[in-house]
Amino acid sequence: MILSMAQFGLVLLSIVAFILILGAIIIIHEGGHFFFAKRAGILCHEFSIGMGPVIYKKQFGETAFCIRAIPIGGFVSMAGEDVADDMIKPGATIGVNVEDDVITEIILDDNRDCFLRGEVESLDLKGLGDDPLFITINDGFQSHYYTVKRDAFYVFEKNKRLQITPYDRTFDSKSLWNRFLTIVAGPVMNLILAMFIYIIVAMATGVPNLESNQVGSIQAHFPSDGILEVNDRITHVNGAPTNTWEEFSKELSKLYNDNQTTINLTIDRNGEIKEVSMEAITYIASIGISNIQAKNMLPIEVPGFTGVKGLELGNLAVRYKDKEGDLKYGDIITKVKIGNNDPVAIEAWGQLAGMFRELNIADVKFEYYSLKDDNTYKLVELNDCKTIEPYTNEVLENQRIEKIQQKLGVSPVYHFDFFGSLGQSFKMFWSDFTLIFRTLKLLIAPSDVRQVGVKDMSSFVGIFGMVQQYIMAGFIPLLAFTALLSVNIGVMNLLPIPALDGGRLMFLLYELITRRKPSKKVEATLNNVFFILLMIFFLYVTFNDILRLF
Repeated sequence: MILSMAQFGLVLLSIVAFILILGAIIIIHEGGHFFFAKRAGILCHEFSIGMGPVIYKKQFGETAFCIRAIPIGGFVSMAGEDVADDMIKPGATIGVNVEDDVITEIILDDNRDCFLRGEVESLDLKGLGDDPLFITINDGFQSHYYTVKRDAFYVFEKNKRLQITPYDRTFDSKSLWNRFLTIVAGPVMNLILAMFIYIIVAMATGVPNLESNQVGSIQAHFPSDGILEVNDRITHVNGAPTNTWEEFSKELSKLYNDNQTTINLTIDRNGEIKEVSMEAITYIASIGISNIQAKNMLPIEVPGFTGVKGLELGNLAVRYKDKEGDLKYGDIITKVKIGNNDPVAIEAWGQLAGMFRELNIADVKFEYYSLKDDNTYKLVELNDCKTIEPYTNEVLENQRIEKIQQKLGVSPVYHFDFFGSLGQSFKMFWSDFTLIFRTLKLLIAPSDVRQVGVKDMSSFVGIFGMVQQYIMAGFIPLLAFTALLSVNIGVMNLLPIPALDGGRLMFLLYELITRRKPSKKVEATLNNVFFILLMIFFLYVTFNDILRLF
């Protein structure tokens, strides 16, 4: 498939935005760990963005800053955390370089020239308390005792270097409080970043003026587009007076609850009174069908089938795959069968919305006319239609999704209000902060009622697709999505799972309660096992994401 210039530009822009967004979130997260580690005096060997092979590396002081090939996170390698404690032991053959009788480099490359090479007789590279670091090395003729510089380096093959780790520079040597701050700083920085972005979004957007009936904006491709204009004042809805936006919203809600979708408005346009009419869009979230951007909002006769009327479908939810037996954009539905009830002919979107307004769990089938490639229609009867299981009220409420959404696509005038925007930013933050817990509740629900599973989750492939959508929506929605990602990464890392920051906090809690440190071997084993499990899980979710692309 050949992409147009516009499509190519969108893909390229999406790739850049995707890299910048994830890069910023990871840098902020790992930067939190790094700052508090350095503040506590912990030696940080590497600050890395991404996983896998190194594609860029630059040494600054005692830390190597790296960019790795796989964009699935990052890490700060702290002394005494992942690096082996004993790189050399008595009996090992090493080389050393010496300055002023102090070892500055420990050579572990047998082919590298050095000041002295020999067998290690004794050593102390930890330096507990005030003990000096030293190595006694025998060159085959005599023993040589040298003190070791506290920031000396191991030198490996291909000139790879790693600074030695005196005990006072290790993670384990620091107080419980400093270790807690170092671990928790990463997720907390993600939450702070999100809150900062929410404040920017709220300040840029403003708060709605609900005391006015003036139109502030009109959404493209919605019913009001081309009918209403910005600054129109909506004075009546189906004859009922509306002096404020709240009154306007209440009148619309009354009509929708009565299953009426044809809306008659009286508007004041620069002193000229006009009567306009439009059909509200309807989105039934529990089954994922709508008339959004449908060519025909009202019931139409199916072309080629005289006397047969139905509702033309617009944009559908992602759960439809455009496979044989699935509904798709442009199809015309004529009947619906809910559970064991008799089929019902569909005559209006309001009627269909009313049928699903109170419905919880029930199998749903549609009789419909499928739009073919040659713009003709083929009847798909109830027995041949795919059964749809609607999302339950619990699923929708947990995700704060309205079951029935009916809109005209108009918004009130927004104005700047510092305290109002600040309050709005906290609301957005709290909604997204609790989203992951609501989602987890759905994922661990009993299998006989669970409607959301691992297959519905997204990896970085899915996130890239969402970045594309938010780019088309505009800069402010893209910023809000960035904040949502940052919150999710922060909260996910606080979950008490080994290999995540929350799991490491659990080990600190164990130490706080028992007054003794957990076994390093047990901790390392649990972290490694769960890291592998998380990688398998990540690959599985990514595989599902790739399948969805095709």
